[in-house]
Formats: sequence, structure tokens, C-alpha cells
Amino acid sequence: MVMATMVPRYTAAEVREFDHPRLRFEVIRGELFVSPSGPGQRHQEAVGELFYLLRGYLERERLGRVFVAPFEVEFTEDSATQPDVLVILNGRMDRLGEALVQGAPSLAIEVISYSSKRTDRLQKRELYLDEGVEDYWIVECDQRRVERWRPGAEAPEVLTERLLWVPHSHAPPLEIDLEALFAKVWR
Repeated sequence: MVMATMVPRYTAAEVREFDHPRLRFEVIRGELFVSPSGPGQRHQEAVGELFYLLRGYLERERLGRVFVAPFEVEFTEDSATQPDVLVILNGRMDRLGEALVQGAPSLAIEVISYSSKRTDRLQKRELYLDEGVEDYWIVECDQRRVERWRPGAEAPEVLTERLLWVPHSHAPPLEIDLEALFAKVWR
């Protein structure tokens, strides 16, 4: 006789109580995802450079704020993640709390690492787009490219030379030279 195995379901509140200095805990639709919290040098360089570019742009144009992980985004009671980089535009600022964001950020960025590749591409992409993230960037340092996902897209826009982000119709776009970005990451 085969016995069915019960897979535990988690809430964001339960996962928030987990504490380990070298692990990142996230929950997507009740499923627990655990990854190392100490990504490599290239990952950190990419996160730092993207934060720097976004922060300068957002402050100059007075459009919103940018944060880096670990900063939690709670989408629903059973879904909370920590994107590597996230942007909250002024129109969503009411979602911003001291320790987390309640609801979708305007932009979420994940820099691919070996341990997160599948989760970033599948579960997080589906969650982010279903829950109203307007732009989701998957940054692949090894491939020197960015996959840009938007709601309703069947496939990503794959960018290798430049990325144009237009978060508001009244502001000039942010242009990111991807070749220069990856040159800094690989220096």
C-alpha cells in the first residue's frame, strides 16, 4: 500500500520566523524555497551596480525608491520573496513598510545564481507577473544578458546591448548600457 506524503504548506508569517545567517527563506504559493544567502562576487557586483544606477535615476527624477535583498515583498498570505533588487514607484509607496513591501513592487530584479536559476525563471516569474509586477528582469552574468518579462508576455525580451526602462510617461527613460554593466561585473 502506497501512503501519500503530506507536503507542508507555509505562510509568509511562518517563513519570516525562520532564521539562519547563511540561508534565504522564501515562500511561493505555500511552497518553501531555501537558497544560500551568500552569492558570489559577480552576483554582488551586478546587484550593486544595478542599485547604483537605479538609485541615481529614481532620485534625480523623483520617481520612487530602490532596495536590495534582504528586503521582503509579501504578495499574499502564502507568498513572500526577497528579490535581489526591487523598485517601489511613488504610486505604490503606500505598500512600503519598515521591514517589507505589501504587494507587488513596480520592478523586481533577480540576478541568476546556480542555486536559484530554476526558481527565478519559473516560480518567481509566474508569481511576480500574476501579482502585478510591471517589469521583471532576470540578469544572467555568465551569458551577459537580461531577460525582461512583462505581464501578458509569452516570452521574454532578451537584451544584450542596452536596456531602456520607462517607469513613468512624464520622465525620461533610464538607459542601461548592458555591455558596460557586464564589463564592470567581470573586471
